[in-house]
Amino acid sequence: MTNFQKEIITKYGKDKICIDGTHRLNSYDFNLYSVLVVDEHKNGIPVPFCFSNRRSEDVFKIYFSAIKNAVGKVETTTIMTDDAPVFYVLGVLRWAQLKMPYCVLGILQEIGFKIFKKLKNHEKRKIVKKALKTVKDELCLETFSNLMKQFIEDLLNDSDTSEFGKCFQKNYAQRPEKWAWL
Repeated sequence: MTNFQKEIITKYGKDKICIDGTHRLNSYDFNLYSVLVVDEHKNGIPVPFCFSNRRSEDVFKIYFSAIKNAVGKVETTTIMTDDAPVFYVLGVLRWAQLKMPYCVLGILQEIGFKIFKKLKNHEKRKIVKKALKTVKDELCLETFSNLMKQFIEDLLNDSDTSEFGKCFQKNYAQRPEKWAWL
């Protein structure tokens, strides 16, 4: 981590921290994990990053401990990540985890990006993605519940999206506190 990155995570990390990994992008099977913060212009700024050929809790304990050693305790109000269990070692940094919403792309990846990609109709993909984002961003509990019910019903009643709908219903519908902004 450079001095600039230390300054940025200290300055902007209090509000929001995003953690993501990119996988299978090279022939050496190395993954790139990035921690980003969001500045006042809503731009994501990468701070520390990690290359690894493994996705395990041990790797992330070392990664997050190195961040803590470089900048001290980072307390944030929001952490956004995908649903990877290894990211739950964030306690190593003792970050304040008031909410851990998953990004829409992370949900699509975790519940079966391959299933989502089976939607040959690109327009239908856009519709599903937009509907999921609408549900995720709803702040009123009653409206959220209605949107969620309709979203699942629409997915399950469409032969093109029913497999995706079943995965979503099984893995995410029962725990909206992990991905919605309620």
